[in-house]
Amino acid sequence: MKKKLLVACLSLVALSASAQKNFTVWYGANVSNISMDGGSADSEAKFLNVGVDYTSPITNSFDWSVGAAYTTKGCKDWNPGFVQIDANAGWNFVKSEDIKLGILTGPYADLMVAKDKAEEVKTFSMGWQAGIKASYKAISLKVGYELGLTDVFKDGKSKTNDIYFRVGYNF
Repeated sequence: MKKKLLVACLSLVALSASAQKNFTVWYGANVSNISMDGGSADSEAKFLNVGVDYTSPITNSFDWSVGAAYTTKGCKDWNPGFVQIDANAGWNFVKSEDIKLGILTGPYADLMVAKDKAEEVKTFSMGWQAGIKASYKAISLKVGYELGLTDVFKDGKSKTNDIYFRVGYNF
């Protein structure tokens, strides 16, 4: 399963690289924590988040995007790394030649590739994300929330969630 997800990620990156018109390279950060039985762990900012997105219009106001990224999530004092694939539908309620502003939502799946000394973790998880997106000429910004739908630890409720910030360059 891990090898198939990694091959899918690499294929997505190759596809995106060949599609210059709708290709975005981004860097981001997130404030991440884990919801567990009886409460949540302390949140912590994570600054190692890089990725690529491919966006294509559906209609004049709607588009879809698919992306691949390396993200760090977790909580205070735990920094696991994930290869993440996401797919989002977007509605652009402001759209001109230079400016685009809209909302996005869609599922994501991630594969834990760096456990950071944790034992008894599940390496595959899924979730849902929603946010806002803006672009001015070639610069883009996304701000959103990711809600984990599956547990990351094998022994109880442990869903990741985070607020993310992504700044990108559109080719």
